[in-house]
Order: sequence, then structure tokens, then C-alpha cells
Amino acid sequence: MLSFQLRKLVRSVHTITTFPKNILVQHDLTKYFKDKISISGPITVAEYMRESLKMYYNSRKVFGSDGDFITSPEISQLYGEMLMLWLLSMWEKAGCPSPINIIELGPGTGVMMMDMLRMLKQTQYNALDLSIHMVETSKKCSLEQANKLCCSELLKDMSNNFYQCGTTSEKYGMKKIFWYKSIDDIPRNTFSLIVAQEFFDALPIHKFRKINDEWREILIDIENDSSGKFRYVLSKTYTATSNLISTIDYYKCSNFKNETEIEVGLDGAIVMQKLSDRIIMDGGIFLCIDYGQDKPITDSFRAFSGHQQVNPLHNPGTVDLTADVDFCRLKNVAGADILSFGPIVQTTFLKNLMIDLRYKVI
Repeated sequence: MLSFQLRKLVRSVHTITTFPKNILVQHDLTKYFKDKISISGPITVAEYMRESLKMYYNSRKVFGSDGDFITSPEISQLYGEMLMLWLLSMWEKAGCPSPINIIELGPGTGVMMMDMLRMLKQTQYNALDLSIHMVETSKKCSLEQANKLCCSELLKDMSNNFYQCGTTSEKYGMKKIFWYKSIDDIPRNTFSLIVAQEFFDALPIHKFRKINDEWREILIDIENDSSGKFRYVLSKTYTATSNLISTIDYYKCSNFKNETEIEVGLDGAIVMQKLSDRIIMDGGIFLCIDYGQDKPITDSFRAFSGHQQVNPLHNPGTVDLTADVDFCRLKNVAGADILSFGPIVQTTFLKNLMIDLRYKVI
């Protein structure tokens, strides 16, 4: 696994809920949170983030200059091409196993896979026995991806582990491509080339503060009944997640100063464990592309709207929410049986792949 930091603000997330207009999204979600907090008490940051992003990614155009952020793959075709070359290089070093699964977590608009497959078609490995597997729970995004990859006669089939499949156009090698809601559904016993482009930063995180040598969870409450605005509050008692992280050596309280606040991506750790198990059992290479740090994250939870940073507790469902990735924790979860490298800064990574030379060629 190689993890490296990315300077551009890019998110790929999975959603299932659709609202027709932004104003309805904001109204319905704010009311939902307010009602739930009034009945059950403050909610976790993870729940707030999860529900907000579900609605956000299906309620408006989020990618591009007229969205809230621009993805690196959409800036230049070189990006996806260089990633494909790196994956092929690592695959060669692994002994060129066949067949192969190419797996992308959170494919977004599908642009990166387009560039990767176009580059693959230009190599001597175009006829390689491989299939493509997209982990995407958003039907809206999956259809956009299929359209970009020119999949004709798209088959929708909920009776299988995949919910839709097709064949890419001749331009992209005429490869079989499948869409899944979970990485658990992708067939096993096949060597995999896995890439996650700004995927982990969009997974829900929990926030904690160390108080008197114990972790207390930071929750979200209503500021007051009339305003409907939200605020952070400190849990007065232990929560299920504060008890959980107290059992994880990586978050051992004695390693942190009192009043330290940390962000913990439990969802991200689960995904990393699944990837690790797959690589150990079936063989594979995983490239994780995100921005973050090689140490516990303290205070990175934030929001973006119209390419500007905004308050993450304002207008839930209409702004992009993100949190930095703890690369050290991902490597820690992967375990000693996985050979891990990085993180490395994006610029360095791409220059090492001689992206400048590729730019001159095209």
C-alpha cells in the first residue's frame, strides 16, 4: 500500500438518498437533526457527517468549476495515466499474475478510470485478462460513470452481488465492468489493483477530547430551540465509541496530553481491514490517494461550498464535509503482513513517475 497526500480538494463519496432541490435538502435535514437531538440528545459527528453527505452528493452538482471543488483527475488526463503506469509497474514486480481485478473505491465522475483504461490500451497489456469493479453506492454517480465509459446495453441486476454491469467501449478496451455497493461483494481469489482517489477523507469521523486521562466524545447539539443552529458539546458520560477507542493501543490516552482533541475514522479503519484481508489472501496492490498526515489527526473536520471553506455545522446537506486522513493509522490497521510505503507528497510522486516527460510527449 502506498499512501500519499494530495493538495487538491477532491472527494468521492457514496450516497443513496435523493432530494430534488437544495432548499428542500437543507430544510429536511436540519429538521431531521433538530428533531432527533430534541428526542434522543446530541448526535455524533460521524452521524452528522454520514447523513449530510448522503444528501449532499445527490442534491446538486458538486464537481467542477461550477460545483464546490475540482478533482485532480478532471484537471488533466495525465493524472489517471500516471496512476495506471504505476499500478502496472507494481504488478510487473509482483510477477504479472493473471487474471486481474481493477478496483476503484468511490469513482466519482468516472474520469480517472477513463484515463487509466485509455493508457492501458496503449500498452502491451491491452489484451490482459482483467475486469473492472467500481465500488459506488450512488445510483446517480454510477450512471454518470457508465455514460463516460461508453457502456452500451447496461445491465441492471440486483440478484447478483453487483447491481449493474456492462462493457466499456472499444476506446477503453472493451472490458467487463461491474458496480457494487460494498467491496465485500467483489469476487475473491483474483489478484487486485486497487485505487482509492480521495475516498477516505469523505468517510465519517468521530471527535474526542482527553479529559482527566480519559477520552470523552465531542458531540453535536442544538445551539438553542429558536435558531435551529448546531454546536459542539462534550459528552458528560462515556459513549460506545469512547469506550471502544480506549481499547485500541494506537489511541492510548497516555500518549496524548490532556485537553488534546483527536479525530478517529472508524469507518476508514474497517475499510482498510477489508482491503488488507483481500490483499493477504488473494494478492494485490493498493494505492491510497488523499490528503492528511502520518500521525493522529487533531482538528481537520471542515466544509467547502463554492470552492470556499465554510462552517461545517451550517446548512447540512448542502456543503461538502471532509476530514484529513491518518495514514499512520491506516498502515497500523493493515498490519505487519502488508508491505506499506508512504505517505509521499503528490508532486514528488508524479515527478518520480516522470509526468513532465509524459506531458512533453502528448
